[in-house]
Amino acid sequence: MEGGNSSFNSGKNPLLELEMLQKEHGDKMQRIQELRQQIAETKIHLEKKKKEVPEEKMEAFKTLTDKYNRMRDEYNALLADKLKKAKK
Repeated sequence: MEGGNSSFNSGKNPLLELEMLQKEHGDKMQRIQELRQQIAETKIHLEKKKKEVPEEKMEAFKTLTDKYNRMRDEYNALLADKLKKAKK
């Protein structure tokens, strides 16, 4: 039989078995804490990344909008010049 109380029936010293189980439990609890810490750090990292991406996209959008506005103004100025020359 595995698990449960079968280990106490194996003929080993019960105190030694208890110490081994306590150590194993302590190791597992430490690993759980490490994993919880990794989860928390990953969450923070993802939140930062989530905020950075929209900021980068907004900056790119702003740059493109400015470029579009300059080109539109230039086009309108050239079109106005062309219309003036055509009327003469």
